[in-house]
Amino acid sequence: MDLKLQHYIEKQLTIKLNTNLTFKWESISGGSINLTYKISANNHNYFVKINDKSVFKNGFKEEVLGLKFLKLNEAITPKIILEGSFNSKIYLVLSWIDKEFQNNNFWKNFAHQLANLHQHKSDKFGLEYSNYMGQLIQKNSFFNKFDNFFIENRLKPQVKIAFDKKLLTKGDLRKFEYLYQQLPTIFPKEKPSAVHGDLWSGNYISTANNKAVFIDPAVYYGHREIDLAMSLLFGGFSLNFYNAYQEIYPLEKGFNTRKDLYNLYPLLIHLNLFGNPYLQSIKTIITKF
Repeated sequence: MDLKLQHYIEKQLTIKLNTNLTFKWESISGGSINLTYKISANNHNYFVKINDKSVFKNGFKEEVLGLKFLKLNEAITPKIILEGSFNSKIYLVLSWIDKEFQNNNFWKNFAHQLANLHQHKSDKFGLEYSNYMGQLIQKNSFFNKFDNFFIENRLKPQVKIAFDKKLLTKGDLRKFEYLYQQLPTIFPKEKPSAVHGDLWSGNYISTANNKAVFIDPAVYYGHREIDLAMSLLFGGFSLNFYNAYQEIYPLEKGFNTRKDLYNLYPLLIHLNLFGNPYLQSIKTIITKF
């Protein structure tokens, strides 16, 4: 940990909270992209993430906007304490959320919370600004139809990166082009929903009151099935969660087939960030359709 950066953040926290504090820093696990810490200060705890300016050119501003987007659409998020930069580093300080055991009541509540988020609608798919999925830029240009949005803003940019990195072949590109032609008949027709955008098990926290706190968003107005599909990509949530969501806000038939299409996007992201281990899953999906 850079001691100058540490002292700078402590000074900013002291000014922000208008009180003298004694700080204790603890390095914690918090993802593959950022350095993360827990700060203890006079019976209050804070979560801090740190990275280089070269990774996120606007610092953590897009994440702050994403948390505000979620809160505006009635989702529970950590409180934003500080966001800024110092020398070559960027930082974000959030309120600390203690994790609790995930029981059946939690999963039912989580399903209600997600369904409530999805019931906040827009007229177009997209968002006023671009943001990030992992450390790759996520375009959010507006489209009237979800298939156009998904092709132009999600698949094509990542396919280009993968091809340029020689991770995909010309034969793979032809399969993607054929897939693009099929998508207008596959996705259900629904109004755009507010979505978390990167909803896997690492991006929520279960709390003592059996509610979910949403973190690390990649928000926009998209198809709500995106969040359900992403939640299944790396092991899935409790079956109680999916059963409760289906009771509250039922999905159209065929979701178990469509989920693989939605998950092409995060799989391409992982391919471009981490390489070949994700390639076979992508090839299987584009061959199937």
